Amino acid sequence: MKIAFTSCTCAGLVSNQPVWDSIRLAQPEHVVLLGDNIYNDVPSPGMSVLQAMNAHEFAEHLYMRYAQQLANPKFRDLVAAPGIQVHAIWDDHDFAWNDAQGGVMQAQPVHADKVKVSTSFMREFRRVLAEKDVTRFPSSAGDAAFWLDAAAPVFTPLGATTIQLEPDGRSWLHLTDGRTQRKGKTLLGNVQRAQLTEAFNKHPDALHIIASGGTFTQKDCWAKYKDDFTWLKESIGSRTWLMLSGDVHATGLLTHKVSAAGRLVELTASGAAVVAKLNPVITGPELRNHGMLELRANDAKLDLLAYNKPVTSAVLPRRAGGDLVAPD
Repeated sequence: MKIAFTSCTCAGLVSNQPVWDSIRLAQPEHVVLLGDNIYNDVPSPGMSVLQAMNAHEFAEHLYMRYAQQLANPKFRDLVAAPGIQVHAIWDDHDFAWNDAQGGVMQAQPVHADKVKVSTSFMREFRRVLAEKDVTRFPSSAGDAAFWLDAAAPVFTPLGATTIQLEPDGRSWLHLTDGRTQRKGKTLLGNVQRAQLTEAFNKHPDALHIIASGGTFTQKDCWAKYKDDFTWLKESIGSRTWLMLSGDVHATGLLTHKVSAAGRLVELTASGAAVVAKLNPVITGPELRNHGMLELRANDAKLDLLAYNKPVTSAVLPRRAGGDLVAPD
């Protein structure tokens, strides 16, 4: 079982995007897009312009950015490839703009509808990925599908999605929404934490893989949101789980000590098709970063790649239930 993962794609800056061919040719069963799948605010119009837009103007701009990415032929080939399922979560640049916090935005009438419109766009993006046909994305920003969340009597955020990876139930992928409820000390919110806790408790000895737009301890990370940071460490307990993360325009493998025996091994793959530096100076070399996780019966092989060449690799043993043996 192979799972590829990456994040940060800006069609406005990098149009060719050969990383998708590299991933497709490796033939993973799953591909996880870890956020910033489009850059709503880069290279233009900038955060202040987006914030001044009404919901319809925001939808028109968002549609243009999604259409730009969905038109990429290499991305289309990956989505359509037999035997590969592409999943997506979001981070700030595809949620709204840099460092956007949905919990704050929802309390502001001028921005609340932007959160709802953006959510409908993400639902449609996920739908065409699941259907393996990006041509089925709605043909205009005015399509009713993009206004379902704004029209609903009660707004329902994306929440968490749990996917069984191996047929024997030894590994589970959890797609998180780290933007919609972000506010104060909260990253995921009570409802999403409850969803994930239930999944963890049903399979306590399995390997749980957390897909996160942000990292665990770098930049705008889990460590800044103490409620969820503490909850996840307590959930891991004495086991060793994985986090797949993006955001930081780099690759990295970190092992976090969350208890005396518990570990969170974090694999960061950020910079699928973007440049190394963004605002205020949008310059720097083009990045082509992705990761590959191979789950085998007795171990897990971890690879981080740049320009399809290995940068960091590790092999960690697995216990009978599926979770990993903590590295020293």
